Amino acid sequence: MKTNRWALVILGTAVASAWGGATARAGDVEQAVLAAHDKRIAATIAGDVAAVAAMMTDDLTYTHSSGVEESKAEFLDGLKNGKYVYREIAPRGRKVRVHGDAAIVSGPCHIVIEPGGKRTEIDLYFTELYVKEAGQWRMALWQSTRLPAPAPATK
Repeated sequence: MKTNRWALVILGTAVASAWGGATARAGDVEQAVLAAHDKRIAATIAGDVAAVAAMMTDDLTYTHSSGVEESKAEFLDGLKNGKYVYREIAPRGRKVRVHGDAAIVSGPCHIVIEPGGKRTEIDLYFTELYVKEAGQWRMALWQSTRLPAPAPATK
């Protein structure tokens, strides 16, 4: 009877250790994906087209909150020629879900763009897909939807 109890204690400890290790690894992967996301945002705001291009898959689909869908080349061309001048990209409350070599980052975001000197502020909800290619997390998809304007305050 004592042997069975000790076997259960040892088995339980092994399972708890394995579960804790898997959770730590999942947290590490989530942090790596968020780091790639943050790096892409910084490069986008800086207008660093080459850096942004390196952080995207070749078959990227970028769907703006207006519903306009672009390829990687089209989006990068817009960054290069000033069609898209990002001044601020501020995600809030991001969620990360990892599925092997794919990860989804989503959440609300405040964006300030200034193409042609015309400042526009947009609040949206985004979903972004990252895939791991050659050891790097690269963006494969961006989809966003404008959030409704807040209702006016009532007295």
